[in-house]
Amino acid sequence: MKWLFALPVCSMPLVVVAANPTPEAFAGQFFGTMKDRACASQDALLSLQADGHYALQMHCQDDLQATPVSRGRWSVTWNGTCVQLTPDDVPAQPLEFAIHDDDLLVQTTGSCIEPIEDPRGRTLRRALDDTGND
Repeated sequence: MKWLFALPVCSMPLVVVAANPTPEAFAGQFFGTMKDRACASQDALLSLQADGHYALQMHCQDDLQATPVSRGRWSVTWNGTCVQLTPDDVPAQPLEFAIHDDDLLVQTTGSCIEPIEDPRGRTLRRALDDTGND
């Protein structure tokens, strides 16, 4: 007697695609606050472009001064759980954000896969466009 088994091969790629969003699917604007050594709290606007580039503009809440716009490339890492910003400035360190859902990013202080103890002052939420859509 022979037994034939069929493996669910076609469902595997769908899981991988859903768990690791592409820049085209995840692109958009995010706003919120971020901490920095020079400023206790900063208002931040992060634009993730579908072509894999980003622009990050921050304003210090202490003195209301804007910092220069940071530009570079972004990618989704760790099986779709993190967003990494790699600045164009060579000596600058990459920034990492844990993806809590499609609309919330939390800046991490180390590895993106470590638990976040206190996300206050380190969160960016997806901004809605003029029509109320993301």
